[in-house]
Amino acid sequence: MHKPVQITIPTSCHEKWDEMTPTVKGKFCASCQKNVIDFTKASDREIVQLISGNKTLCGRFSPSQLDRDLIVPKEKSTAWTAIAAGVISFITIGSHKATAQETVKTEQTDYTNKYETVGILTGIVRDKNDVLADVTIINKTNNETTVSLLNGDYEILAYKGDIIEFYLDGYITQTITVKSNSRKNVKLKKDKNYIEQGHKQKTGSFIIHGTVNDEIGPLPSANVVIKGTQTSTEADINGNYSIEVRKGDVLNFSFIGYESKDITIENQKILNINLESEDIILGEVIYKRSFFGRVFHSIGNIFR
Repeated sequence: MHKPVQITIPTSCHEKWDEMTPTVKGKFCASCQKNVIDFTKASDREIVQLISGNKTLCGRFSPSQLDRDLIVPKEKSTAWTAIAAGVISFITIGSHKATAQETVKTEQTDYTNKYETVGILTGIVRDKNDVLADVTIINKTNNETTVSLLNGDYEILAYKGDIIEFYLDGYITQTITVKSNSRKNVKLKKDKNYIEQGHKQKTGSFIIHGTVNDEIGPLPSANVVIKGTQTSTEADINGNYSIEVRKGDVLNFSFIGYESKDITIENQKILNINLESEDIILGEVIYKRSFFGRVFHSIGNIFR
């Protein structure tokens, strides 16, 4: 019988995961010159398979994966699997013979049309007089974001039924639902209230948009603040935000339970942010057999 395995990190590391170079299974740490495998989405079985016999493995774990017995269901023997497959096959054949003489009823449906996909939605954005560049276009269904080009052209990943929002400062935001047509031209109208209320951009400023996410999805109500000022906003229910900035401003993104992130603004009009949970742990990784609580293997000291 195999003794249960536990993973533990005695001392966590303070190296920044976001600053490491992405690899196929995780990231590469320039500080220690090692590959760090991301285990945060791995099953217990995958963890055991990867650490087995590997004494130089470095990893990234969530707290729920540490200091507990990893649950790895025992695999059924090949002989038992073959017997079970034979029984199921015998039952299936008998059932097939009993029903083979019945007339098969067919029914025509509109399944294909109902679930028809578009793939890429394209078109031109314009107002009453001319084409519009730098219009922010957000697929509210899958959080894809893009902007229109100087000639008003745009394209965005979209499927039938997706909700697409078109936003430009000083114009009324327009929302459409994707139909079967893969091209949709959009006309925006000037927002008279915007002009009357004096919402004029400060010299050198522009609107930046994006989405705040974690590893699972959007973070509604995430805080976005221009550091050193009182200018701030919150992400909506889909994690989308927009805020007026100048080049050189530092945007601070924060959410309770997550590490905040500062980004210096250049000329980007779209800025999507991924926040990392404060509970994610990096550090010295050890696995042990929990029967006696004795350390059997050291997987190596990372970030040393």
